Amino acid sequence: MHYQHRYHAGNFADVFKHALLVELLSALNAKDAPWCYVETHGGAGLYPLDDAGAQRTGEARDGIVRVGDAATAPPPLQPYLQLVRRANDGGAIRHYPGSPLFALMLARPQDRVIVCEKVTAVAAELRALLAGDARAAVHVRDGYESASLLPPKERRGLVFVDPPFERPDEFDAAADFLASALKRFGNGVYALWYPYKNRYQTERWLRRLRSGLTHEALNLQIDTGAPSEGQMHACGLLVVHPPYAFAQNAPAVAAALRPLLALSERARTTCEHWPGK
Repeated sequence: MHYQHRYHAGNFADVFKHALLVELLSALNAKDAPWCYVETHGGAGLYPLDDAGAQRTGEARDGIVRVGDAATAPPPLQPYLQLVRRANDGGAIRHYPGSPLFALMLARPQDRVIVCEKVTAVAAELRALLAGDARAAVHVRDGYESASLLPPKERRGLVFVDPPFERPDEFDAAADFLASALKRFGNGVYALWYPYKNRYQTERWLRRLRSGLTHEALNLQIDTGAPSEGQMHACGLLVVHPPYAFAQNAPAVAAALRPLLALSERARTTCEHWPGK
């Protein structure tokens, strides 16, 4: 069985990474020059929150439902929530958009969106969703092979690395991909999402990644404060070559999410600057 994101769509991790993704792409839109968005693990693109699997896990209740139901969402979250509502035709939040749809909603006529998805049936869903938009292309391939698509002809863009972390060696695979991609597209912006299930494993990986990374990065994290180990209670987004506007605004986005997603008084968000070498 392959990972099925429909069970987890709209959870706290989706809210965190997508609110920051919106901020990243908005920062790229500050310049007229075209950009290319490349995603390694695209998924289906749009997920019904009334799906039986989603209802069974109930993860959206502690994610988008909390944020979307906020009477007055903080200003840093408004751009993200506007896009979520746009994906629902302005009505109640019954579907949750995936990363490719967020990217396409923010893409301008001169921009491109390239998404990899290795599961044929899921890629077909994504193609049907994006059909008719000449800016978008879906590749049925392992996302870790997408380094071969770099650098894009625009020579400017964002590579979004969002693996399911179902492989035993996923941390190593993600780090290897980042190193390989940076060799091909050295001035690109990279966003690598990662989970906290086993704190020791994640933090050991982060130390190793930081020691070998020669590029500037921001490491943003959220911990809901849930008393769990072995299940995901926290996650992070590592952004390499963060645009200036993103670096200025991202901490406020994360801070605005903390009280809305907190499951205990131990909830926290952090933003750590890695200067590179």
